[in-house]
Amino acid sequence: MKRTNNRQTGTTGHQPFNRCITLLLMIVFAATLPVACKKFLDTKPTDSISPENYYKTQSDLNCALAGVYDRLGDRRVYGTALYGYFAFSDEFFIKGQSTGYLANIIDASTLEVNRCWEAIYTGIERANMLLDYIGNAQVTDSFRNEIKGQALFLRGYYYYLLADMFGAVPLKLTSTKSPVEPPLSRTPVAQVYAQVVADMKAAEPLVKDITSYGFNGRVTKTAVQGMLAKVYLTMAGNPLKDQAKYADARAYADKVIQSKIHSLNTSYQQIFINHAQDLYDIKEGLWEVEFYGNNQEVIKEGGYVGSWIGIACTNIDTGYGYDYIHATAKLYNAYGANDLRRDWNVAPYRFVVTGNTVVRTAWTSTQIYERSAGKWRREYEVFKPKNKDYTPTNFPLLRYSDVLLMFAEAENQVNGPTGAAYDAVNMVRRRAYGKPLTTADATVDLPAGLSKTDFLDSLKNERFRELAFEGVRKHDLIRWGDYLPVMKDMIVQYQATAPSTLSPAAIIQAQNVTQRSLLMPVPNSEIAVNPYVTQNPGW
Repeated sequence: MKRTNNRQTGTTGHQPFNRCITLLLMIVFAATLPVACKKFLDTKPTDSISPENYYKTQSDLNCALAGVYDRLGDRRVYGTALYGYFAFSDEFFIKGQSTGYLANIIDASTLEVNRCWEAIYTGIERANMLLDYIGNAQVTDSFRNEIKGQALFLRGYYYYLLADMFGAVPLKLTSTKSPVEPPLSRTPVAQVYAQVVADMKAAEPLVKDITSYGFNGRVTKTAVQGMLAKVYLTMAGNPLKDQAKYADARAYADKVIQSKIHSLNTSYQQIFINHAQDLYDIKEGLWEVEFYGNNQEVIKEGGYVGSWIGIACTNIDTGYGYDYIHATAKLYNAYGANDLRRDWNVAPYRFVVTGNTVVRTAWTSTQIYERSAGKWRREYEVFKPKNKDYTPTNFPLLRYSDVLLMFAEAENQVNGPTGAAYDAVNMVRRRAYGKPLTTADATVDLPAGLSKTDFLDSLKNERFRELAFEGVRKHDLIRWGDYLPVMKDMIVQYQATAPSTLSPAAIIQAQNVTQRSLLMPVPNSEIAVNPYVTQNPGW
């Protein structure tokens, strides 16, 4: 199905996206004007924009919701940061970067850290404002509930991102009414997660099924359920270690499975070709960040998936790739020789450009660290003309294979490696080797009789292979308690196996992962204006 750029609105209406954001900024400004300004005129202008007179129509709510979705695509969120320079792990390094944030050298003053915090809190403020005033709209109850459910979920998801990255954060559940409102202190991380769960659970009965839309840029019932499974798995691991949450994770992942709405795409490669070709697959894809166009048109909603993370190429028509993200030998060697994911996720070639001639050139068998991330390939883009930087390629936030693997992990923790846990992992593995999904195959299935610990180890490796470059590996390693030892081992691996032209930068990036890296620094932009906020340990 051809994409209709629903990220312009994040909902059913197609309001011009930039106009929606301009209106939202005007509303925020009006809502925070000092009270003394009211004395300037005895009569309030009838054409002013304020929260009280804006949230009235279906179109108004569509625009407001668009602004809440918008922050997902910010460059410091899923534009590049959350699958790139804030996601250092054992699956990639950034080529040639030994200084600055691209080398994993950050502190509380780093602009990218500050902008990430601000972008996410902007999304929260927009969600809070919509939720505060949605009752004023003259719309049907069903439409109001649909919008409310998405806003609640997105607020919860934004707080989930903040807690995952920064730990305890100020928890604000109403919009700002005055610029002199007192700042908030950091809310304990367990309480933040409790609010995340509350928001998502409240959203679940309000949002629609994905089949109502036919595209996956919208928050839908199974997306909420799948993300609740992810949140509960996080709570079961570090830092909360609330192992009772494994049962909740299992239950919500199973809700998605039992819905019978979703299934694996039989072609792993096609998932990511679809992202580049403006095609939706609502069976495999539960939720995506939507990008659109080349930023040369009226709607400027292009992203960097494929250019910032993609195959090396200096030809725009083929698809320019900056060649930042390189796979590690650990990732490459994690795949079996016949695993189709290996040569898709780790590009086996680059494009060599001489004049107007572009030649796809294969890497040799020993050139592993030289290989780019190949998951999103700009040669498949259909939007023309292509831009050097901006791409229309969507970024996946939740796929069905992730749900299956989450179910298997939670099932193993609750009941041990049952047949249901094996089935979930084996379907993912069979797809990886081009086998029928529901037919047992001893050549690719996990060996029978694994212990609970061995099954978990196999599950961890499967997530590594399946979800490479999708921004989840660092998160997984932290919740499992594996991040620090894994990254320490990467230093040794880089020293022993990486070529001298690439190893110095890779080593520096891994060395910059220390105990404090389990949380990011609270940005100076917050500390400077909020006397109640303290810094994270080590920063």
